Amino acid sequence: MNIINKILNVDDYYFDVFMSISEALAGFTVNELQSTGLAETYYTYILKSLDAATFVEFLTVSKNILEKHSGKDELNKAIQSEIISNPGMNDISGKVITMWYLGTWEGAYINDLSYKEGLVWNLMHSHPPGAKQPGYKSWNIKPVNSTHESNK
Repeated sequence: MNIINKILNVDDYYFDVFMSISEALAGFTVNELQSTGLAETYYTYILKSLDAATFVEFLTVSKNILEKHSGKDELNKAIQSEIISNPGMNDISGKVITMWYLGTWEGAYINDLSYKEGLVWNLMHSHPPGAKQPGYKSWNIKPVNSTHESNK
């Protein structure tokens, strides 16, 4: 896996590293993450929520992992050994994953859009109740991977 654009200094706030490590942690492509419309919102929210040095350390470790490990299995092993096994890094990575899937940070929604665009809905082949209705007569379409036969 490659970093989208190499970031050479902290002044860039490592946005591309954040997106690349989010891709590895969440299991969705950078394009899928960006299509939520929340990438920059999430990034700036984390910058405001965490101590800057803590977030930069997480991003620096992530950057090093992304640059040194190219294969998916190799990358996953590096994430496991350098992020997941480190309690502080594991906490941040868990919050990042939860943020992408549920749209929350420490139990609170980031904004109204974060609920609607949570990755959990895509994963479930569903829609967020009360927010994105599936459309007229959608109840007439069998769910994905449905094994139930309709009565004829």
